[in-house]
Amino acid sequence: MTPPDGVKQRVEGESKPESEAPVIELQNVSKSFSGERSLLDRLRGRTSTAKAVCDASLAVHSGETVGVVGESGCGKSTLAKLLTGQLTPDCGQVLLDGTSVGELAERSPTQRRRIGVVLQHVRGSFDPRWSVHRSLSEALDGPSSASRSTSSSYSNSSNHSTSHSNSTFDSPLDDVAGLLRSVDLSPQLADRYPRELSGGQLQRVALARTLAHDPDVIVLDEPVSGLDVATQATILNLLADVQTRFGVGYVFISHDLDVVRYLADRVAVMYAGEIVESGPATQLFDQPNHPYTDALLGAIPSDDPRDDPPNPLHGDPPDPTNRPTGCSFHPRCPAATAACTERRPEFEAIGGTHVRCLHAPDATSDRDSDDHRGDAPSERATDQPDVTSTNRP
Repeated sequence: MTPPDGVKQRVEGESKPESEAPVIELQNVSKSFSGERSLLDRLRGRTSTAKAVCDASLAVHSGETVGVVGESGCGKSTLAKLLTGQLTPDCGQVLLDGTSVGELAERSPTQRRRIGVVLQHVRGSFDPRWSVHRSLSEALDGPSSASRSTSSSYSNSSNHSTSHSNSTFDSPLDDVAGLLRSVDLSPQLADRYPRELSGGQLQRVALARTLAHDPDVIVLDEPVSGLDVATQATILNLLADVQTRFGVGYVFISHDLDVVRYLADRVAVMYAGEIVESGPATQLFDQPNHPYTDALLGAIPSDDPRDDPPNPLHGDPPDPTNRPTGCSFHPRCPAATAACTERRPEFEAIGGTHVRCLHAPDATSDRDSDDHRGDAPSERATDQPDVTSTNRP
């Protein structure tokens, strides 16, 4: 795979700043919603529950990017809302700096500041009656701003990139003009309204609004969907620059595997509400150990006309109100056996990733000619690993 046009390629093995403990962590969280019921079900008193997230664990450190990928409806956005406190889990817990936290209203101003979010439908997240200046001013003056110190301008951050010393990126983030410059926008845009901005401009204003709270981790839900290729590259490169300068961590939710492959340090693959594989991005994409990960990669069109056409994954994800027994992927898995219909796989460490599959890694095909998965037998952990903080490249 090659990076999207105009996107700076992530350096393999590049070190990222990381604290000893994750900033935000999900531990075995699950979330269900009441599903729609037919008239007959209502008359008979039957309930219908849709399981959106099932027993998911994820950890995010400062300065790293964790990609979350999967088909539409797999639970990615619900997972994001659990991280930000917009939803509370039915079971499991959300930890902020190792302390269990509840929904957003229950978190302190300091705790709310720590986790920022850029919503998927960014235009709908702005009040159309408010100018850019008013939206950013409210973010600067909001409840969480009380916890910001004079270092919120990041002028003393050890994560600054010296290559930007002569750019507008060095502007402090304590006023509207500085926030706009930090995302490479002119302060003159402050008097405009959301309807007067392009999709790319509004996406950058949304990022500036989030930076006003001095976050340690930002949840980005499909940040480049619906944008043209050139604008996507601009936004992605900006995100990389912001991370380099400010040391902020990202949860990058996307269905675009090419983008995730070149931006993420670690990746979690979701299917039917479960995280079925997680690990360092390079290893997961080069040597997928779950057949669903392998199928997603096989469906990506190649930019080389000599390559075989993509092989789309057949079938549909399961109904969240009627999940299959055993492995949730077995109805679509070419390697499924009778055991897969009866036993729900537990996470195991195989090679460099953690995978939920009874037949990994034998259930996956060779990704390409450089894939040497068969050169040595896979190492299967004898105990259950902690999938919340896998080793990063």
